[in-house]
Amino acid sequence: MNVNTVASPVSRFAAVAVAAIVCGAAGGGAAFASAPAERGVPAAEEVEVAVEASVTGEFPASAGPGTRMSVLVDVGAPLTDLTSVSTSLSVTDVPLESADAIDAFVMDPASIASHAVADSPVTASSGALPLAPGSLPVGTSSAVALSAAPGTLGLPTDTWGVYGVTVSVTVGQDVVWSEASPITWQPRLVPPLDVTVVASISGPNERVASLLGAAGDDRVALLVDPSALTISQRLGLDRREAYMLPAGNLDITSVAHSEAPAMLDAALAESRRYSSLPWLAVAATADDATAALATNAGAVAVLADPRWSGNGQPAASVVTAVPVDDLDLAPVILPDPALSATLASQPPTHPATTARVLAVAALRAGDGAGSVVVAPGDGWVVDGTRPSRAVAMLLNAPFVTARPLTAALSDPDRVSVDLPDNTPSAADSGSDLAVGAVSALDRLDVMASAADAPSAMVADARRAVFTAMSLADRADPERRATEFAAAADRAESVINAVVVTSGNTLNLVSSTGDVPLTVQNNLDVAVTVRVAMTSRSPALVTKAQPTATVEAGSEATVLVPVTAVSNGDVNVSVALRNEDGQTVAVAQTLRIKVRAQWGNAATGVFTAGLVVLLIAGIVRTARRGRKDTRVRPADSTNVAGASDTDA
Repeated sequence: MNVNTVASPVSRFAAVAVAAIVCGAAGGGAAFASAPAERGVPAAEEVEVAVEASVTGEFPASAGPGTRMSVLVDVGAPLTDLTSVSTSLSVTDVPLESADAIDAFVMDPASIASHAVADSPVTASSGALPLAPGSLPVGTSSAVALSAAPGTLGLPTDTWGVYGVTVSVTVGQDVVWSEASPITWQPRLVPPLDVTVVASISGPNERVASLLGAAGDDRVALLVDPSALTISQRLGLDRREAYMLPAGNLDITSVAHSEAPAMLDAALAESRRYSSLPWLAVAATADDATAALATNAGAVAVLADPRWSGNGQPAASVVTAVPVDDLDLAPVILPDPALSATLASQPPTHPATTARVLAVAALRAGDGAGSVVVAPGDGWVVDGTRPSRAVAMLLNAPFVTARPLTAALSDPDRVSVDLPDNTPSAADSGSDLAVGAVSALDRLDVMASAADAPSAMVADARRAVFTAMSLADRADPERRATEFAAAADRAESVINAVVVTSGNTLNLVSSTGDVPLTVQNNLDVAVTVRVAMTSRSPALVTKAQPTATVEAGSEATVLVPVTAVSNGDVNVSVALRNEDGQTVAVAQTLRIKVRAQWGNAATGVFTAGLVVLLIAGIVRTARRGRKDTRVRPADSTNVAGASDTDA
């Protein structure tokens, strides 16, 4: 709801604060309008009462001589008791001729003369004593239905037009609140108009879901970043007219002006991992550089985003560009700027949004447009809970025929347009960001190739780089620079997630042996790498490049076989590579102290010692054997039964 109150010049600031607090969730903005029956309109600072009010539901988008026009308004008294409160419905005396005129009227309804078509006192319901008409005790409210019977609007019956409707709340003689909206009078008499609605779907998951919900009408063509969609969302595209966007809805114009086609190739490759849809380029500028880049990359068309292109009112919705160096450029789509901006910027919960979209479309039809493309872009303001009511009202209007984008692109009688060669802008990302993005993506690809399974860390880092180069970031180059710096840091941390962590100095004390190297993996998946150690001196020769698999979040020791030719301190570089030989981890320099003779001398001493011990053992054993086999003198023993006397 909306509150209008000013008690005195000193208290105006407090009144504004109260209004802001009470009206935080209001459906429409407050505007001061003329009172019924030519009542004078006081300036805002002269109003000394406070009300809160809002239109419930929507303003009627269209009307005719045989229709009843109704608006429901809710009025309350949040600050004090009010008396003589009434509300009225009025219609402008003359039509509104342009989208700018609609904007001016909505901002200041009193700027155009109007006449009242319905009014009613606002009286709070009472459970006890009846209240006088127009009474609102503090803390109470009342819902009032304002209705104009058929034939009472005072508008011409033989022609169509866009008029203004105002709902006003009056206390005494003062208009204290108003809300305004356009209305299309007799839409069946409006000239026919072919309308193609194209919705761009990209961004974070919640944003994608909201945009898909708003574009739920099957007659809306979808331009989707498939890398931002869930599996079920991608499957749902089978029954829709849909085209693919480069990952992150890449700012193709910046890429073209930076002469960095590899960035576009990378974004398309990312999208094609998820979808085989034909792709369509959404460009900030329709110039030869952008159109040629998109055409060479296979785009079916180039859509000039009306937020940035500044093309003004297009002569046609789809045009044929003059060839560049014998290259036949893809068709160029020129959305209607006023209608696209109206649909994109008006909050879907505002009671006048649907009426404004229909009114602007009627004015374009009256201008003889014949056909228009409406492209709210990825900045479309949506509520995310249901298909856009404004889109449904537009495509169901009696003067509108919904036209698929394929039909618009296949029109053989397109107007030929000579595009400007190159239109650089301060909003372009610049070559430094484009080249830096390509470099980061290439290195992330190498890391992904070494992973044994898809890595969420790598995917998130890639996504951050693409997002930092998105078309939406043209609105704020400083924010884009900040986002890109953060994305580059994130990519760098992932690129450095697999490293050699051995000490800077190692010892080798034999002519042959294995050098132990520790490989650490900080990724979320296992990696398989080949350890390539290269000696920078002929004193040491590496004999193999072993391959190792390191589990996620762990480390492993890899033994690299080497041969020492001579003693000395040898610098070696150690790099981790994938199976194709691409560098996964940047080479590190280690120092190996080769002391091969130390090992040989130690081995000789040890061997000599063993020989001495062996000989000593043999000698000792031989001596012991000779002693045990020596014959001793026999003792005389009497044999039993024999004696000297027996002889």
